[in-house]
This record gives sequence, C-alpha cells and structure tokens, in this order.
Amino acid sequence: MKNKVLITGKSGFIGSHLIKKLPNHICVLENDSKNVDLRFRDNILKMKKVDTVIHLAGKIPSDENFSQNIFFEHNVLGTLNVLEYCVKKKIKKMIYVSSYVYGNSKNNPINEKEIVQPHNTYTKSKSLAEELCKIYGKKFGINIIILRPFNIFGNSLKNNFFIANILKSIKNNKSITIINKNDKRDYLYIEDFVDAIIKMIDYDCNYEIFNVGSGKCISFEKLVNLFEQKSGKKIKKEIKSSKVHIKKIQADITKINKKTGWKPKYSLEQGVETVLLKNKLLV
Repeated sequence: MKNKVLITGKSGFIGSHLIKKLPNHICVLENDSKNVDLRFRDNILKMKKVDTVIHLAGKIPSDENFSQNIFFEHNVLGTLNVLEYCVKKKIKKMIYVSSYVYGNSKNNPINEKEIVQPHNTYTKSKSLAEELCKIYGKKFGINIIILRPFNIFGNSLKNNFFIANILKSIKNNKSITIINKNDKRDYLYIEDFVDAIIKMIDYDCNYEIFNVGSGKCISFEKLVNLFEQKSGKKIKKEIKSSKVHIKKIQADITKINKKTGWKPKYSLEQGVETVLLKNKLLV
C-alpha cells in the first residue's frame, strides 16, 4: 500500500529535491499548487488527511533576517500549527527536519546525546520547534522523527550558503570572503539527505532524533581549494577572522546507520563534481 505523504516547504532547497524522488508514495503538497503560510492555522487545517507529514517549511538565515523574530513566527508557530493539523486529522507520523543545534560543542564527532545549545535565533527557533514535537508526540500519540542535518549542499542551494558563494565566485570570477579559514564543517550532498528522509517514511518508532551528515569534516580553505581543483579555476580569496565562531562541526552518524542502515553514497568529492557538472563548471 502506498503511503500518502504531505510535504511542507515544497519549493525550498530540500523540498524541491525530495518531491522528485517519491515515486513509491502519494505525494501531497500544500494545496498542490502553492506554498501555504503556516503561521495561519486555518490554512493547513483545510488539508486532507495523510499518513505521514514531512515538515520542511520554515525560514532560514540570510543577510536580511538573521537576527529578526521572523524565525520564531515561521519555525515555531508554523510547526505548532502543523502539529495541530496532525492532532485534528489524527495523523500518526511526522518527520521534522530541524537543524544543527549543538552550538560550539567541545565534543566531535557530535552525537544525538550532546547538549543542545543554539548559537543564534535561527537555531533557537528550530530547537523550540523540536520541543513542541516532543510534547505533542507524547501527549497525542504522534510518532515523531527529528532529523538534524549538518551542512547540506547541492544544486540550487540558496546564495547565503558558503558553497553557493563559491559557485558564484567561480561563475563571476569574483573574490570570496573566507572567515576563519581553518574552521571545519561536515558537508553532505543533497541526494544523500533526501534518501535519509525517504527511509524515515517507513521507519517505525515512537520518538527518535537522528543526526544526518557525512561523518567527516573539512576546513573552509580546503573546501575552496577542492572546488578550485575540480573546476580548474583559481578563486580569488579574501581571508578574514572573527572571534565569534564555531571551530569544528562533525556529525556522528552511528545511530542512524545502526537503526536504519542509512549511510552516505556520495563522497564530498563526488558531490562537488556533481554540483560543478550541473552548473557547467566541471573541468
């Protein structure tokens, strides 16, 4: 029997990739034609009942809204309204795509037992939404899966992300600013993350949290060098430093691998090559 799945945030980076890979499920989008503003509960309560909700919709950081309350309006209130929809329609499963919420952790790789310590208003809004999921799951019997992605990248990534800026620099032959060049991040190709989401549709549990990353990390400077190597183009770099920064982020993906069998299929090099190829920048 096919699982009827409602996806919020269909036009976002993750959502646009996800809907292309759900051939074995009946994919229901917000009103099927346009995104619904989830801040207004009546909008989503009008949706028909489904088997599983994949909640992707929300606001992400940008230069314009990084410190504003817009994150709480969309990410917390929006999630609350989606949970209310699950209660009203008696939906038993919700997959919530959260964020990296561990701040400047002293432990690396980082597992799911690490203390949650949001480092900005965006990650705070995501952690608060997680708490709502936990409360509603326990009170109303909704099976909740929370995915905490690290740095997801791929084609059509928004301009305010580092890899998108690298691609823009290559295309336009302009310099890129690297802040704290030795800081390291865990990068996962979008197709692998989409596979993780799809695997969760049929994963049976009451409440689980999974880190989703590559399990490896690379410095900002070495990542830029990798793009230079694969594109064959020299990238102009402007190096800056900041006292407020997270030195290293690396996911421990032991739990998701043991419980679901998921693991990345793409190496960082393969992901970079694929992105460059799709942008016609591969050597």
